[in-house]
Amino acid sequence: MTVPDTDRFDIREYGAISDSDDPATDAIQTALDECAETGGTVYVPAGRFRTGPLRIGDRTTLHLDPGATLTFVGDYDAFPTVESRWEGWNQYGFHPCLWVTDAENVEISGRGTIDGNGQYWWQFYGADDDELPEGLRERLAEFNGKNDKADDVSSFTLRPPLFQISESENVTVSGVTLQNSPFWNTHVVYSENVTISDVNVLNPAEGAPNGDGIDIDSSRYVRISDAYINAGDDAICIKSGKNAEGREVGEPASQITVTNCTVEAGHGGVVIGSEMSGDVRDVAVTNCTFTDTDRGVRIKTQRDRGGVVEDLRFDNIVMRRIASPFTINGYYFTPLDSEPEPVDEGTPMVRNVTFSNITARNVETAGFFAGLPEQYFEGIEFDNVRIDATRPLDATDLDPAMASGYEQTHGLFCKSIADISFNDVRIRTADGPAMRFVDTESVTVDGLQVPDDQDAPIVSLENVDRTRIRGCAPDGESPFVRATGETGRIELAGNYGDLAEDVEIDEESDATLESF
Repeated sequence: MTVPDTDRFDIREYGAISDSDDPATDAIQTALDECAETGGTVYVPAGRFRTGPLRIGDRTTLHLDPGATLTFVGDYDAFPTVESRWEGWNQYGFHPCLWVTDAENVEISGRGTIDGNGQYWWQFYGADDDELPEGLRERLAEFNGKNDKADDVSSFTLRPPLFQISESENVTVSGVTLQNSPFWNTHVVYSENVTISDVNVLNPAEGAPNGDGIDIDSSRYVRISDAYINAGDDAICIKSGKNAEGREVGEPASQITVTNCTVEAGHGGVVIGSEMSGDVRDVAVTNCTFTDTDRGVRIKTQRDRGGVVEDLRFDNIVMRRIASPFTINGYYFTPLDSEPEPVDEGTPMVRNVTFSNITARNVETAGFFAGLPEQYFEGIEFDNVRIDATRPLDATDLDPAMASGYEQTHGLFCKSIADISFNDVRIRTADGPAMRFVDTESVTVDGLQVPDDQDAPIVSLENVDRTRIRGCAPDGESPFVRATGETGRIELAGNYGDLAEDVEIDEESDATLESF
């Protein structure tokens, strides 16, 4: 065997053979281990190299030349049991395909491909125990015995992620294509100062369960830029643990930026939660496009999560052919019309979220915002947003809460929010009110634009404490505002024409009109 240069570790010099049926696991791992001792670059030339799971250590650059592919074997016996975090809980599962753990100063670079051979793993998803190979049943039983998380851990979870960065610092990923992940594609957990740029993240739209693109989990100082993501599931997810354990660990996801990214297809463009019990804060998403995703920006949580999601800004985004461009949902997988419950450590909070300079065309519903009756979400702002919600409704695209207790409409729906404001917003809907507010404390509408033929009322208020409307121009042919229930003050100022004549107050409502 030829000893490589001290700063360059060519996997061929360790015995790796391209386009061979024999895995090159030992050769590649030896090169990685020796590189970690001195620092340098592990070089993967053009060609396809089959391998078992790999671990990258300190001071290592893994460089894949154009035409180089690392393909991970389809053999669960090749994947040792390790402890990491899966879907919000610290637990045991299969070794990630490519794992950067407890390492510093690592780089993955080049124009090559890292392929998780997910087809092998997807076949086990949803299978009954008696349909699984005996060895796989034994592994799942092993996980159950170690994890003590639930009575049963099935193939639904614990499949290996394609690429995981765990408990590491100063990691850069650039240029490569990451595809066909058994579970999540790229998972950054308990790490800091991670940069992911100019990558392609690919999973098929069908057949890749839990095939998220990039998941940022209890990590900080993370930057994602210039990425193309077509993952079939959520494209970019931000998480921080689940329920009591997530709160006890208490590691937030924070100081995260996403810019110049293109998302095509999948369940969501940028999704926060539902595992957010350790808090999510200080997130900026700018200069992105989302096309053919079920949701654009989605924040999801539920009772028992606890945690706070706060200080988020979404700016300069274009969305097209999306079910719901804006979703903040405190009722993830629970009914929207449930009764209030006592506020405790398991009560989540979402606050201080800004959407600006956004265009959403050919979408189904303008937006959905639902806090909890015992804890209203706070500080939702829109500025310079254009929404064309004329695409036919498809209930299968929407959150279950949206169909619970309230009729689905094309317009924006808001319930249990402390304060929400709209400045220079244009909404076109196929039918129904452009905006509907229920059980909301404060609504501010400044410069709302709607087409002349928009169905009336434009703004529907039900049990809204205070509403401020200014800079609007009703057409005068039908009610601009309709107030029902225990709605309070409706304050008008600086509108075009006599907006007061276009406010309809239900005879059983105590709503009043005032100027400000």
